[in-house]
Amino acid sequence: ITEVLAKIISPIINMILARILAPEAFGVLATVNMVIAFADVFVESGFQNFLIQHEFKNEQEERQHIDVAFWTNLIFSMLIWGTVVLFRDAISGFAGNGDLGEVIAISGVVIPLSGIIGIQNCIIKKRLEFKKLFYVRVPASFIPLVVTIPLALLGFDYWSLIIGNIVGTVVRSVLLIAVGGYKPHFYFNFSQLRHMLKFGTVTLLDGLAIWGTNWIDALLIASMMSEYQLGLYKNSISIITNLFAIVTASITPVLYSSLSRLQSDKKAFTEMFSGTQTILCTFLLPLGLGMFLYRDLATEIMLGNQWSEASVIVGITAVTLALRTIFSSLNSLAYRAKGKFMIPLLLQILDLGILVPACVWSASVGFEALVYTRSIVRLDLIIPGFILMYTVCGISPMTTLQKLAPCMISSGVMCFAAVLLKMVSTSIWWSLLSILICVILYFFTLCMFKKEREMIKGYIQTLLRSKK
Repeated sequence: ITEVLAKIISPIINMILARILAPEAFGVLATVNMVIAFADVFVESGFQNFLIQHEFKNEQEERQHIDVAFWTNLIFSMLIWGTVVLFRDAISGFAGNGDLGEVIAISGVVIPLSGIIGIQNCIIKKRLEFKKLFYVRVPASFIPLVVTIPLALLGFDYWSLIIGNIVGTVVRSVLLIAVGGYKPHFYFNFSQLRHMLKFGTVTLLDGLAIWGTNWIDALLIASMMSEYQLGLYKNSISIITNLFAIVTASITPVLYSSLSRLQSDKKAFTEMFSGTQTILCTFLLPLGLGMFLYRDLATEIMLGNQWSEASVIVGITAVTLALRTIFSSLNSLAYRAKGKFMIPLLLQILDLGILVPACVWSASVGFEALVYTRSIVRLDLIIPGFILMYTVCGISPMTTLQKLAPCMISSGVMCFAAVLLKMVSTSIWWSLLSILICVILYFFTLCMFKKEREMIKGYIQTLLRSKK
């Protein structure tokens, strides 16, 4: 509920801002976020994943490792922020816009705050105390409503986005310290640090590879194309990601913590993973396909008329991101929960090895070629994922496809109906009505399968109990 509420608010605010600010403003934000995301890779240093996944001998050992991680994170983050401030103009030039040095330096204040947030977050997640996150995420989600939007209306342009991000991070930090219950002690042990760094080195390299796969396209657009195209591209992808996160963000944090606890119980581990994958497929697959079929309407609703060129980005991103999340991204949590941190790294390197030359070539052809190429490459790890999930976790491809078959069949029926309904009329009202018909038809078809009917019923009952 915490994550759903937080993620519902984000797209709504983005819809409002997209109607106030031009795509160029979001292009500036994308450049800044690119740099901050790179710095965060070093700040995190793999400590969070280590603290969640590792089984400590006792509470004292756990507390000592948390203290070491906290102070190391704080020192690293301050050094990294200092480096960003010192080399701000060079970093800005590398990111594709040499005029944003001061903006990047000021935005870097969130880097040390992110280190504090990360440690507090991982403690809460490890203990499965997700109710505490409710008191942090939901209030912080309203910061753009009371800060960013008023500043945008007052004409602060991209500064409204920058200031909103900084204030939101500060608020999350304060709230996490208040509700988290963790108070750092003046304790440090180099032996424990070395132990975590051995683990963290692989995670750090994995983080760098993930950054590359997430930002190489934006880096090429910033270097070779316009700020307008960068804003058009990254904001479109961002709103799709936020929309999907309404589903994924409420599941994946709990899944990783739970799988880590079940890593020695093969049957329970498989049931937990497969059940979660089925839930994600139930919602994400029809959502992705639906947004592809109704991409023009989706773009107009989410972003407004000035973003009409983004419809192709919205459509192809939605369907490929849905498939990647279901069949690839979720697997990484299983590998990490098993302690196999090298596998996600190798997969990210493989992904990067395919993505970089493909994006460099397509960027030289043009913006639209880059959009399609980047989207298609999102599917490159699906087949390797099937093989590795069977090898590492004992979950065969046939088992996965059989469990997801009802969702795929129901989605196929929905798509067929959508194509026929679109032939009747292209008006907005008919499109909205046909979407409603498709949703009803999808769940009606899905409920024809006994297990899926019971799953949906159980999911609704769980939500109702949680609200009580």
